[in-house]
Amino acid sequence: MNKSLNETWEQHIKSKGADFVYYVDATALPGDAADGYSCAILFGKALSKEYINALRAGEKPRTKEVINTERKMDNLAVKLADQLEAEGYSSIARLKFGRLPHKTVALNAGLGFIGKNNLLVTDRFGCAVLLGKVLTTAPFATMSKSPMEPQCGDCSICVDVCPTKALHGTTWSTTTTRDEIMVRKLCTLCLKCMLWCPYTEKYSENYWVKEISQ
Repeated sequence: MNKSLNETWEQHIKSKGADFVYYVDATALPGDAADGYSCAILFGKALSKEYINALRAGEKPRTKEVINTERKMDNLAVKLADQLEAEGYSSIARLKFGRLPHKTVALNAGLGFIGKNNLLVTDRFGCAVLLGKVLTTAPFATMSKSPMEPQCGDCSICVDVCPTKALHGTTWSTTTTRDEIMVRKLCTLCLKCMLWCPYTEKYSENYWVKEISQ
């Protein structure tokens, strides 16, 4: 395993717009989801605090930041896989849909936990992150953690603000299915469960503190 390889690629991935990078032991992922690859490179970018606060204030943002960021992370994954392939390492960015969700890799990276809104909740950015990943045979120094227990407790804000009542209020566990957390056909992607999560609020509040202090 090569830590200098990790540092080189982390710097490269961040230079392309990612806020964080993890190298996860793919052999520790559930079942045969990793399809024989030894490493899952997980990376992501947080939505801007300005964008989040605009939505929370009921304003219409000037850009479609969620769609644009998601597309940027997807495109970055494809480019990284191509670059690693060019260096002689078997790599893939686009798996069969649903075979290995980004959230599964994120849980094994210790990035966060699954909230009652069925989103990944991180301590640093709340739910306001878009993820990308690449599976590769490159000899990165990898790590793996047990999935973090949900920290929602009695909080049900995401459930309460959902306009279509798509969320059941179920606390996630390793055996919980998506259908036990939400009714997918009722979800309108309004983002309210992300915006009003206390963890996202804590992230966005740092913006207000900065503005007031200036």
